[in-house]
Amino acid sequence: MLLRTLPDGSRLAVSQPMHALVSGQMARAWGAPGFALPDPFEEVVTACAQHDVAWMGWETAPTLDPSTGLPHVFRAVGASHHAPMWADGVARALAAWGPWVALLVSRHGSLIYGSYTDRHQLDPADAEAVAHYLDTQAVLQRDLAAGLGASPARVETASALVAVTDALSLAVCGGIETMGGVGRAPMADGGRTKLELAESDGVLRISPWPFHPAEVTLHWQARRLDGAARWSEAAAMQAALAAAPSVALSARLLPG
Repeated sequence: MLLRTLPDGSRLAVSQPMHALVSGQMARAWGAPGFALPDPFEEVVTACAQHDVAWMGWETAPTLDPSTGLPHVFRAVGASHHAPMWADGVARALAAWGPWVALLVSRHGSLIYGSYTDRHQLDPADAEAVAHYLDTQAVLQRDLAAGLGASPARVETASALVAVTDALSLAVCGGIETMGGVGRAPMADGGRTKLELAESDGVLRISPWPFHPAEVTLHWQARRLDGAARWSEAAAMQAALAAAPSVALSARLLPG
C-alpha cells in the first residue's frame, strides 16, 4: 500500500495492485525512438500491470502499523511476510497468464530482494525468507526461460522495463520521493538510460521521453482517509479503509 498526504491533510491509500496497473498503462505507451519495445508485447505489458499480484490477498486485509496507527506502507512489511506471498504470486501468474508473465514477476521479486536488503530484511526471519526466495526462484526462472527459448538479453530487457515502469508508477501514485530510484530504461541497442523526473502542479515531466505518444495520461483509484484518523486495532482500520470513499485520479506525463 502507498499512502500519500494531500495539502488538506487527508490521505490517499493506493493498493499495490492498483499502482501496478499504472505500470501497465505506461508499458502500453512505451517505445519512443531509441527505447526498447515490450517483447513479447502483451506478455510484458501484462507483467508490468500484474507485477504486484502477490499483494492481492494482503490488500484485502492490510496489517496495522502500531507506530503510525495507519496501514503498513509496503516498505514497512518485512520479507518474512511478503517473500512467501511473492512466490505464491509467481505461481498464480504462471497459472493465469503463462510462463513469460510468471518469469518476469519472479525476476522482479529477485530484483527487489537483491537490491533493497535494508528495506526488506528487518529481522533474521526476513533474511532467511529472502534467501529461500532467491534460491528457489532462480531455479524456476532458469527453467521458464529455457522452456520459452528466451535469450538472457531478451529477458534482461523485458525485466528492465518492468522495473522502470514500477519505479515511475511509484512516483506517479506516491510522489517522486516514494520511488526510491528509477533505475535505467532499456534501449533498443541493449543499453540503459537514466531517466530524470520533475513534478509540479500535478504534471510529471520525464527526460529523455520514453513513450511513443507526445503526452501520456494515467488513471487509477485510491481510498481517501481522514487526515486525523488513527487506529489501535487492525480490524477497525480494515473496516474504515473498506468504507472509505473511492477517488478517481489521473496524472499527465510530459517530456521534460
